[in-house]
Amino acid sequence: IRKQVMSKVKDFFTPRNVAGEKVTLIDIINAPYFRLATLTTIAGTLAYFIGANLPMVSGVTAAITAIVSVRHTFHDSIQGSFLQILGVVIGGTVAFAAMRLVGFNSVVVMFAIFTCFVTARLLKLGEEGAIAIAVTVILVVGPSVTASSIEQRFFGVLLGAALATFASYFVRKGSPQDRALKAGIEQSFAMSALLHAIAKALTENGGKVDPKIATKWLARAEFISNEIAEIKANAESALAGSAWSPAIDHAEAKAVVEQIELTEATASTLLNICRELVLTSGSSQQLPALLAAALAGVLSATAEVISDQAEIAEDSPADVQHEDLEEWQDQRKKAIAELRNLDDTQPMLIGGSILRDAEKITEILSD
Repeated sequence: IRKQVMSKVKDFFTPRNVAGEKVTLIDIINAPYFRLATLTTIAGTLAYFIGANLPMVSGVTAAITAIVSVRHTFHDSIQGSFLQILGVVIGGTVAFAAMRLVGFNSVVVMFAIFTCFVTARLLKLGEEGAIAIAVTVILVVGPSVTASSIEQRFFGVLLGAALATFASYFVRKGSPQDRALKAGIEQSFAMSALLHAIAKALTENGGKVDPKIATKWLARAEFISNEIAEIKANAESALAGSAWSPAIDHAEAKAVVEQIELTEATASTLLNICRELVLTSGSSQQLPALLAAALAGVLSATAEVISDQAEIAEDSPADVQHEDLEEWQDQRKKAIAELRNLDDTQPMLIGGSILRDAEKITEILSD
């Protein structure tokens, strides 16, 4: 039981991505969740301490605002804090006016909360932003409010938002475009590894595809595709932030978005290959051994193209593979020759489809 408890404790503190085989202190410090928790704690505590020692600032309001305003990225925090303050001004004004008319009661609370959601919708802050504004507005125009207390609470909002913005700068290492690029390259290498695994299985099994393994390939390809979609959203957010954030280089952010778009197109085509293999595994007509071996050569060569482009992207995002693809062309010719020797329609269609998808990936990532 003691070992199980210790194992659960270790898993709890283990970052999602660990640098080595063992968890080190550096791994924990660099883990985004740990950094977010630590920096949010510091921002909230500091906001309360400063607010409590300044006569015109509400420490409680400052602390809560700091906690709900810390973001994973600096540019998101700047934008979010500004819009949150604007939302608090709008929502607080409406709520205060209603409170002056009918007093502070449940109806005013209901009206204030709903107004915050309407305001968040207009400012495109999302559901989390709406909740953050609602919490802050209730704090600002709560019961027993006076003109001076509103002023104190509003200054608390400003202080909390400022400290949250400062803390958000340190939540993740590096610039947002660099993080998106690194994450996208990792997924490119993951796609290359998956294609190598598929090629190895086709060669070793003589074209017979196990349905369970094919399903795992498809699940892996879908996972990679979903990860890339999230990475692309982060890259596009960085590009949008480059319009006003001095911390983001516009040209770099644009190149990273273009690189992720290449990766996204590659992942979409890889999904098609995995779907074809799932169909093959469920069919009575498997791929002939010679055709499977030829396709395996094409997929291995395609995996190398993906890896080569990913390595280029580390220094020059969105730059394609410029070297002659002699190995890939040789494997393609072998596959075409085997396709021409086939009499069965279904293996011919599936083999041709896989070959075309491999060609598409190569066209995407090369001159």
